[in-house]
Amino acid sequence: MNFADNNILLILISLVFIYATLSILVSILMEWFNYLTKERGKHLKESIHNLLHDGKNESLGTQFYDHVTIAGLSSLKNRLPDYISSDMFSEAFVDIIAQQNTDPTATTTDSPVDQKILKMMTRFESGVNAMQPSPFKNLLVSFIDKSGKDYTVLKSHLENWYNDYMDRVSGWYKLNQRTKLIFIGFVVAIGLNVDSLHLIKVLSLDDNVKNRIVEQADVTVDRIQDSTKNLSTDGSKQNDELLAMIQPIESTNKAAVAPKATTLQYNQVEKLMLLNDSLETKQTKLKDTVLQHSVNAVNQLNEGVSVLQQLNVPIGWSCNSAPLSWIKCCNYNPTNVQLQQASQTPGIITYLDHRNSTSGDGNFWKYLIGIVISAVSLSFGAPFWFDLLVKLVNVRRSGNVPEVKKK
Repeated sequence: MNFADNNILLILISLVFIYATLSILVSILMEWFNYLTKERGKHLKESIHNLLHDGKNESLGTQFYDHVTIAGLSSLKNRLPDYISSDMFSEAFVDIIAQQNTDPTATTTDSPVDQKILKMMTRFESGVNAMQPSPFKNLLVSFIDKSGKDYTVLKSHLENWYNDYMDRVSGWYKLNQRTKLIFIGFVVAIGLNVDSLHLIKVLSLDDNVKNRIVEQADVTVDRIQDSTKNLSTDGSKQNDELLAMIQPIESTNKAAVAPKATTLQYNQVEKLMLLNDSLETKQTKLKDTVLQHSVNAVNQLNEGVSVLQQLNVPIGWSCNSAPLSWIKCCNYNPTNVQLQQASQTPGIITYLDHRNSTSGDGNFWKYLIGIVISAVSLSFGAPFWFDLLVKLVNVRRSGNVPEVKKK
């Protein structure tokens, strides 16, 4: 079977490409919102407090965040760290447990082995013994027994414990973000007037728009496959790289080189903040950072929308397109309907004229259903749609499937 000219497959590829591009905008808005609300830092702090919760002893979670190594990760007193490595966690945790030790003789030893390591192990064990009996204390005792009094092995157990918990925390964070993603999906779908049912109808009737999107999808998939190994795992950088990959091609014979998108380097900004000892100056720099992050987000949004506009994707608000064309105060011009000049298919003109001229015949309800489908689809995220895009394009490129000869 030849998939190269399969109309249904071409429509799917075009629709998935549109969803993938708009999903980047959803991700950008999500990252921008979480950065302003410090969502990641708050979620991480709450999770670590739950991990270290022990009702019969002092608040270990509070002591952990008051520890000098953890407190030093914050660029400002009111900004929590977004990430804490397992090595840093184990070092800080061992230190705060060791501080529970009230026996000064527990740190003395005549053993010829490394004195610092042995002292820390002894202090940690004494600190655990000084704690009130509780399930959390029993857990720490089991770590000590499994380590065989070896500090390196103890750290390894603590880091594995922390990493396993962080895997679950990541799942909880994604689950908590699901509602936000759907909400932002509605914002993008309504803000850009993305009606999925309308998109499918236009793609099925207008071969010019469909072929241009499929052509761009082919170029994008080639760039993705060439850059898969170098694709960043950082959310904001990944958005930039994906946007760079979907830059419109200049012509059918010459592919444009994807421009490099600018990315806000959070770590560099935080290091610059730490160089300044004045809290007032730090607050001013933080405001500038938030402003710069907002400007970058707006630029990325404009860049993504411009890609779809150059491909003549039927989205956006206009007096000549639904639903604004249904309002009497908006001057609707049927001779200037969307895509009329670019289309070579007479059926698209008839469809657009009927859809844009009246909200009757179920057009209003079809529009609402199309918006809902778009919002839910965009909430799946850019990685999902780009993975699906690569698979669909590869299926189209597979060509004729050879028949299997029976013995």
